[in-house]
Amino acid sequence: MKTTLVSIVLSGLLLVSCGNKEEHPAAEAAKNTPDVSHSPKRTLDYQGYYKGVLPCADCEGIETELALNDTVHYVLTTRYLGKSDAPFVTKGTYVWNADETHIRLNNNGDGPNEYAVSENQLTQLDREGKPITGQLATRYILQKMKIDQATGEKLVQSTSHVIASEAPVKAVTYSLAGTTWVLESLGGKAVGKTAKPYTLQLNSKDGRFSAYVGCNRIGGNYVMPSATGLAFVNVMATKMACPNRNSEQQFLEVLETVDAYEIKQNKLLVFNKTKTTVAVFYGQ
Repeated sequence: MKTTLVSIVLSGLLLVSCGNKEEHPAAEAAKNTPDVSHSPKRTLDYQGYYKGVLPCADCEGIETELALNDTVHYVLTTRYLGKSDAPFVTKGTYVWNADETHIRLNNNGDGPNEYAVSENQLTQLDREGKPITGQLATRYILQKMKIDQATGEKLVQSTSHVIASEAPVKAVTYSLAGTTWVLESLGGKAVGKTAKPYTLQLNSKDGRFSAYVGCNRIGGNYVMPSATGLAFVNVMATKMACPNRNSEQQFLEVLETVDAYEIKQNKLLVFNKTKTTVAVFYGQ
């Protein structure tokens, strides 16, 4: 009898002990709630304009501009390069995921609608909201643009400083678009002094470029598949008969190989796919 009574008491104590280990529903929910105190939504200046050229299966690229106008509304503008100049514009609202690292676009039909948010860029995700993998993974990035207060142009910018004599240091901004770039060297050889400078200009408003290398007018489109990617497409030139067109012909051939760029101080360096510097310009 005493043994049975002791067993009952011990069993009761075990039940009470196990019951005390159960967490309150509110505590359990709090434990499963992600910590968003340092999320991109709360720590980054994410509102603004983002632009890039995303891969396309049957065109030269999808020129994409996504404007996050405020904390709720977006405008998405896309152009299918090489197929149509007509822009496709979608307007709607966007929301954040639970841990505030991704945004999802509403009202975008069957198009891509989820992007990972990081410092000054958006990365398009697949239809399941997961990172895109493979050789083209780095091409699904939209770079945040800075607005030129004077012209209203959206620019990818690199800021350098000029230190001269005893004058105060002034910040000088050189941007890929909006700067007149003067050709300094081509194919590793310096360009000598010419009567009229050899120049390259890019316009971010329409994605076009223009150039002059001694004779004909050169123009076409440029695309930026990533933050440092650069390619020239639909290149055309007038057909004037000019003596000594060697530099111009070499310049046209170089444009076809350009794959990336870098701005160092006041210099624009363009590279081919093997990362070889094929031309150097200086900002004017």
